[in-house]
Amino acid sequence: MLYLVGTAIGNIEDTTMRALRTLIAADIILAEDTRSFGNYYQRIQELFNIFADKEQKIQPFHDQNEFEQISSILEDLTRGKNIALVSESGMPLISDPGKSLLSHVIKAELPFTVIPGATAFVSAAVLSGFDTNKLIFIGFLPKKESEISKLFTHLRKVADELEGLTVVFYESPHRINKTLEMIDQMAPNAEVCITREITKQFEETIRGKASEIKDKAYKGELTVALRL
Repeated sequence: MLYLVGTAIGNIEDTTMRALRTLIAADIILAEDTRSFGNYYQRIQELFNIFADKEQKIQPFHDQNEFEQISSILEDLTRGKNIALVSESGMPLISDPGKSLLSHVIKAELPFTVIPGATAFVSAAVLSGFDTNKLIFIGFLPKKESEISKLFTHLRKVADELEGLTVVFYESPHRINKTLEMIDQMAPNAEVCITREITKQFEETIRGKASEIKDKAYKGELTVALRL
């Protein structure tokens, strides 16, 4: 069985007991970053005082090697191995590797399930205070400004048709100011909520129009909620 395991996005106490029990029962754990996962895995075992009692294989699984590993993973699943997939943080496949693997697992009619956990974009949407009845998550924005402009033009049309829309996306600190400048140009009346370092020690939420918050200095992992 393949298990898609949600892990903490910052505070390790957000790890569920079910997630830990699934991880310690796995024969193979596919981790986006084996070093950081190894540290996290040790800490949550100590937190719950529950430890793996068998030898496990923790192997790297990321964008650069996903495709080449699929055949061997399918073979292991066919032989009855329990395999857990984790991302760097939060839920696997949410702007993280695993889509191709899961597509092949479904095509091969092999069993899989999701072990739910924390997700940054959901937490940010709730923290924003915006109406979430009509919510779109778009992952990371395109790299080219022309593509961002095209995307926001489309989103504004959707918002008009739906009479309001909340859009959530991830952004990096070195791009956020330019992104806010573009939002100010294309949707100057939109309400913006930026949450950084969700669940971590220095969690912070910044609200306002893009024009009001576009010149600030931002650090850490950013999640942006935009009310159109």
